[in-house]
Amino acid sequence: EATLVKALEEFGIGRPSTYAAIISTLQEREYVLLDKKRFTPTDVGRVVNKFLTEYFDTYVDYDFTARLEDELDAVSRGEEDWIPLLEQFWRPFKERVDHIQEHVKRSDVTQERIEETCPKCGGQLSIRLGRNGRFIGCTNYPACDYTRDLNADKAEPEPREIVEGRVCPLCGSTLEIKNGRYGKFVGCSAYPKCKHIEPLERPEDTGVTCPQCGKGTLQKKKSRRGKIFYSCSTYPKCDYAVWNEPIAEPCPKCGWPVLTLKTTRSKGTAKVCPQKDCGYSETYEAADAETPQPAQDQTRQETDAPF
Repeated sequence: EATLVKALEEFGIGRPSTYAAIISTLQEREYVLLDKKRFTPTDVGRVVNKFLTEYFDTYVDYDFTARLEDELDAVSRGEEDWIPLLEQFWRPFKERVDHIQEHVKRSDVTQERIEETCPKCGGQLSIRLGRNGRFIGCTNYPACDYTRDLNADKAEPEPREIVEGRVCPLCGSTLEIKNGRYGKFVGCSAYPKCKHIEPLERPEDTGVTCPQCGKGTLQKKKSRRGKIFYSCSTYPKCDYAVWNEPIAEPCPKCGWPVLTLKTTRSKGTAKVCPQKDCGYSETYEAADAETPQPAQDQTRQETDAPF
């Protein structure tokens, strides 16, 4: 920090009253990381620096910044008119901005081509900037999704894990086990043409036909928060879902094709119609069936969707 302030003073950039704001801006925009009073540039900071020095070199020049501050000081002292000063700055600056917006693409700044071909499709690889920093990826994306860590050894990609005995239900291609942000999952090998995905562990099927579409069956799944719910196996084509365990028994009141088993500490287990406007409920007694475990705080009205 002290070295940066000293450099600002030497080049006549900023004032003692603005040094703290300059340093905080660098950190807030994540251009640098501060560790033990030492600044380390981030990947975002390097890209921004590259962009500014290549396309706005005049305006990030030390002499330009210092000279402009002197002229603004002259305006504050009443020695110079501010309108001609701003016109002198704004017109060429606006022309430069318009030109860059028209001719410069984001990839021109965030990507850097390297002398290496993609082991997956034969395309050219480049260093790219992502949400989690820089990485190496194929320039044919999204047709080719090959990526690897920037610091990883130049090795052959790991062999694909094929799901044996099954094919994609949408396009008939093979299914693969892939790695995603939230862990492993099953996805179609024809991605991105086909975007079918499903959990790595196949959900338990209740065998109860979906009452909404009549094509799929209701499967036992877990929400992102770990709560059990039941939804149609054809999702996302059919978005029907309920919190309580479904049973293949029509509602005697409204005729809805399924009932659900709802358990509370006060009333035990009851057969309940999942239709909000019906209100049907009766005590569930099954001598040879296991008593369902009490659900988590199911005494409140369950109006939230499982998703």
